[in-house]
Order: sequence, then structure tokens, then C-alpha cells
Amino acid sequence: MTETLSRMSNLSEKQLAILNGELNRSRKSVGVSYLLWFLFGYLGIHKFYMGKAVWGISYFLMLVVGWSIGGAGVVLAEEGGGGMAVFGLLLLIALGILLLVDLFTIPGQIRKNQEKLKEKLILDLEKQNQTA
Repeated sequence: MTETLSRMSNLSEKQLAILNGELNRSRKSVGVSYLLWFLFGYLGIHKFYMGKAVWGISYFLMLVVGWSIGGAGVVLAEEGGGGMAVFGLLLLIALGILLLVDLFTIPGQIRKNQEKLKEKLILDLEKQNQTA
């Protein structure tokens, strides 16, 4: 953190204004994240909102594949599809565990993303200083 502050002290007033403007523009709300988690967490919408598209897609796929394979396994249980039902159930359990983890880690995830963005922006501004 002190390294970030020392790097920020080397920026001009204009660059600091740009940095703060970009950080404010891209800031994510913990409340909105929790609301999306509560309403659409199983679809991964809260992950998309937080800028984690790969995780959002993973959540969505676990839901769709879990229900599809699990449902097909239940329908085909008499013909040996019990393994499919178990696999689908395992995917849905994994999704539930990930959602439970998110319940307790959303604020930290948002803070971490904000810090990564800050570092990237400072690096970009420092590169502009070197080329100027």
C-alpha cells in the first residue's frame, strides 16, 4: 500500500484527477453485488457485475449442465442413467458451495478488483510520464 502511495505522489495533479475519475467511474457497489447474488446468484450475474466474466460463465454452465444432466439421469435412471443424475447433483452442490463462499467474500473481491484497477491505471500513467 505504501508503494502505491509513493507511486501516486509522482503523478501530476492532472494525472491524479484522471486516476480518481477512472476509479470512481468503475467502482462497484457491495450492495448491488449482494442484491444480484441474492436474486440471480445461481446464474452468475453478480460475477459479471464484478467484472469476473469467466466465473460468471462457469456459474451459469454449472447450473445448466447440472440441471440438464441431472434431469436426464433421473429420467433414464431405469436404463442406467443414475451416474448422470449423480454428476448433475455434484455440479449443483459445487455451485451451491461457490455461492456460499461468495456470500462471505464479495466485499473482499470488490476491494481486490479495485486495487488491481488502481495498479493498472497508475502503471499506465507512469508509462505516459516516461514517453513524455
